Formats: sequence, C-alpha cells, structure tokens
Amino acid sequence: MKKIIIFCIISGILMLNLTSCEPKMDYLNPDTDVIESYYNTQEHLVYAVNGIYGIFQGLNMWGRDMPYILNARGDEGIFTFKASAGDPTVVQLAGYTNGAEHSAVGSAFGDFYTIQYTANVALERLLENQGGAFDISKPQDKALYDRLLGEAYFLRGFSRFYLTFFFGDEIVDRDYASAGGSDFYAMPAEKGVIYQRMVEDFKKAEELLPVRSVIYADPSNIGRVTKGAAQAMLAKVYMARPILDGSASAGSAEWDEAKIVLNRIITSNEYELVNNYRNNSSEDDENNKESVFEIQFTRSEDAPFNVPVDFVGGGQNTWRQVCMTVPDPVCWWNLMPSLSLYNEFERDGSGNIIDARAFQGLWIPNGAKFRKEGSWVDYNLLIAAGGDDRAAWRGKYLGTRKYGTDYDGFDMMRGGANDRIIRYSDVLLMYAECCLETNDQSTALQYINMVRARANNPITNITDADAGMFYAVGQGTLPTGEDLIAAAPTLGQVQDGVGNVILPGLQINTARRLLKHEYSVELFMEGWRFFNMMRWYNNPNDPDRNIILNSLVDKYKMQIEQTGLTGTVPFDYNRHLRMPIPAGELQTNPNMHGNSAN
Repeated sequence: MKKIIIFCIISGILMLNLTSCEPKMDYLNPDTDVIESYYNTQEHLVYAVNGIYGIFQGLNMWGRDMPYILNARGDEGIFTFKASAGDPTVVQLAGYTNGAEHSAVGSAFGDFYTIQYTANVALERLLENQGGAFDISKPQDKALYDRLLGEAYFLRGFSRFYLTFFFGDEIVDRDYASAGGSDFYAMPAEKGVIYQRMVEDFKKAEELLPVRSVIYADPSNIGRVTKGAAQAMLAKVYMARPILDGSASAGSAEWDEAKIVLNRIITSNEYELVNNYRNNSSEDDENNKESVFEIQFTRSEDAPFNVPVDFVGGGQNTWRQVCMTVPDPVCWWNLMPSLSLYNEFERDGSGNIIDARAFQGLWIPNGAKFRKEGSWVDYNLLIAAGGDDRAAWRGKYLGTRKYGTDYDGFDMMRGGANDRIIRYSDVLLMYAECCLETNDQSTALQYINMVRARANNPITNITDADAGMFYAVGQGTLPTGEDLIAAAPTLGQVQDGVGNVILPGLQINTARRLLKHEYSVELFMEGWRFFNMMRWYNNPNDPDRNIILNSLVDKYKMQIEQTGLTGTVPFDYNRHLRMPIPAGELQTNPNMHGNSAN
C-alpha cells in the first residue's frame, strides 16, 4: 500500500489543517471537479479514503513531530545538547515547558482535524453512494464498500483518540464535513461525548473491516487498517476511559469490555510474534504477522525533496531516523533514551544486560555495531565521533536503534521504516493487564511470558551489526516472569556519579510490577509509555498509583545527570496531562476555551 497512500484527492479542495479559521480566499478552481460531481465512481471513493492515510506521513504527523510528542513526554526520552542548541520544540516537550504557541503541538492539532474532516468527507460520500458507484447487491461491490467505510470510521476514531488524549474532550468534534461559514466557530463538545463517539467509530470499523488475511490477500492493500486494528484501538479506549472521557473518573476503565475484544484478536489466529525483535522497527519485514497497524513510509530516494508528502515532490520519507536514532554527528539526535530506560533492562550477576531487546532497539555500551563511513564501529567509537570530550559521557549518551538503519552512506533524512503503532505483543500485554484486573493472575503471567520468551530467541539473518552478540549465537537466558518476581530486582534506578539515588526505580516483586516492566522493555520509544503511565495513575486498584509519576516529577534530575542540561520542570499531573489548546485556535474561535494546560 505504500504507493497507494500518496493519493490525497479531496475533491480538488485544499485540505485545510485548521479547525476554526475561515479561509480568506476562494480556493475553488472552476476547471476542477467539486464534491457534487467528483465522488461518482468507485475509484474516486477509494481515493477519498486513501487520502486520509497520506496525512499521517506529513512532517507534522509521524513524518517528524508525532514521535517527539509521543516519546518526549514520558520518562523514556530526554533532550540532547543538539536539541538545546537547535530545536527548542523538543526541549519544551521533554521538559514540560511547551506553551500554547508550540509549533509542533499546534500543527499536530490542525492535522488531526484535517484527518477528521477528510474521514467525514469519505463517510458522507460513501453513505450517499453517489451515482450508484457501488451496486450493494453484488458481493464484490459490497465487500469493497464495507471495507472503505470501515477504514474511514477507524481513521476518524483514531483522530478523535489522539485529539482527546492530547487536549482533553472539551474540544470541537464533528461527525460531518464542515461546509465553512459559522461552523468554523463551533462549540466544544460536552464532556463524555467524544469518548462515546470514538467507541462507536471503532465498533463500526470492527464490524465492517475484514481480517488481516483477507485484506492482505491483495498485495496492493497491505498496510490498510484491518479488523484487528479496530479491535486493538477499541481496547485501548476502554482501558483508558479515565483519561479520555471527561465525564468519567479514576477507576472507570472498562476492563471486562477490553478483555473481551482483545480475546477476539488473540483467538482470530491472525497474528503472532515474529522471531526477530529487531524486525518490528526496521525496514525489513514490515507489515509482518506481528503488525496490527503501521504508518507507512518508504525511502523515496528519487523524490526531489527529502521531506514527507505535505510538500510537493517530497516522496514518502520519514525524518524520525535523522531526528531520534544514531548519536551526533551522524544524525540530529534531538531526543535520546533515558538512563532510567537503560537501567530497566535485566542484568546478570556481573552487571551484563541479558535482555536482547536492549541491544536490538538501542545504541548502548557493549551492543550492536554501526557502519559509519564504510567501517563497522562499536558504541565507544560511535559516541566519540563528535570529539574526545565525549568520552566522559559514555554510558550516558545513548541512541535509539529502533526505526533507523545500521549504516550511513545515504541521505539520513530519507528514512523508510514504517512507524509501528500497534503490535501483537502490545495486544498480549494489554490482555495480561485485563486479566490482572479481573483476578486472573495465572493467565496474565502466561501472556507476559509469551512476550518475554521471544526475547530469548536467537536471531536469524544475522548481519555484521549483530555478529558475535549473544542473541546471534544461541538461546538467551532471560528468566520467566515468575523467576524474576522471586528474585525481586530493583530496575530502572538512576544514581548520580557518587552513588546518590536520583530515581529509585521499582522492585519487581509482583505480577503487576512485572507487567509494567515488560511494557517498558518491549514497547520502549514506540509512543505508549506516557499513555500507560497516565492510565496506571488513574487506576485505584494499582498499589503503585501514588508513586507511578515520580519518575516524571524528578525527570529534571535525570536530565541534568545525563546531559548536564537544565530546563526541565517537575511534572504536574493537573497541568501536564494535557497539552495546551493552541493559541491560534483560541484566537480564531471565540467559542473555544483553554484546558488545564493553558
């Protein structure tokens, strides 16, 4: 599908990334099609849905900004000296100082509303079935028609999910395509309304969408959303009701409903864990059997510009690689893994990391090699590439291997790795969490161990990057979850240079703490850490509720220890759960008001 999603045909009308601003000029070209005459063929209606996917690739979305927004706000990512010197937007996100004028937050806000608008256009035109484009009495037509409707419902629900998580639910929400005029100044939704609407969107998508094997039977459809994607997002919504539904309160998560829908994914037999953990974040084996939903990218080396598709001629590249992976000077390296994440991985009695996921997902001491300027270099040389003064920072300056290549020699701004939004391992861990919440610890441990067991697999298709690593030559030694609980190590602790504890970490002595640990070492830098922490804080059943945010409150201490840089403020849940409503929206729409972050 990577070649399909470049179509952004929305009836010849410019897709405004504004929620309220009324345009000051006429964008209609009298020589082009308009809504009333365009959507009268199956091809046009397919393009209407394809256009929604294309928006996700933009620089304001997963092409650049969303990986920062999703990963900088948790305790897994901190800003670097490169960001401090050149990208204050990352410093502000990671340091909880972003205000209503923050450019990346404002752009994402607008683009998610563009997704909502384009999904509404597609839904309205599909439901109207203008000119009888689909003969619903024919099975083939009906199958395509239902699939397109399901995709549009999913993508609208997806935009509602992130808008509500980021900005709260007292925001504008439309289940129709705005025609302009006074509707640009719509009132915010009432509390709880958007939650119910996104639940319905994902339910309708689940009902209409085929399973993965049916959709992927046509290679040109690989990468489209599937029934499993709708089910996984529905489960996330149920589990996060306390932070998505403004009319709900702590303890309102719908565990039983989430467990039922997650079980439907598991028993569908459509998904399985792949052997190589690394394959879940590289350009190899994309849209594999573990993938539930991915944002599609491809390295567009022939495109005139190395920017995503919101610029004409920009191809379908992602800048995530150049922004967040290999340390300076190879890449920009504005956000790097934190010491608390580095120390979360289990070690043996000699202090050696025994979890292969650390080395397959991070650039860290004693890990994989990177091919720089034709030579394979280890971590020490990779860090020292910026000068001898880097030696003092070895073990503190870290890189993210996920979503990047293992070599340079090409334009690093032309990344091609798909951003994996939901993986089957996440589904298994969510199901384990639901089991814990419904008093079924034995089943929870079973599913946690399924995820842990994959980390012990010897990798296949070994390259020089991993040659000689323990996971390339034999079976790993990561213990079962039960054995880890019995050993009860404290993981994620951070100390300063003289041994003072900066962050205390967490002793893994219960199944619930084991699950938190497993979420971290399995899904790190994949955009879910902050989301999960906010869920856990809002769960009265969690004995760790009162300490779960401590690593965010004291993140500023880790920032100083790891980089010597100041600028991070203590996390305040009441202020920092949300990001502020952008100033442009407040200035334009007199009916809109700020949220707790403004």
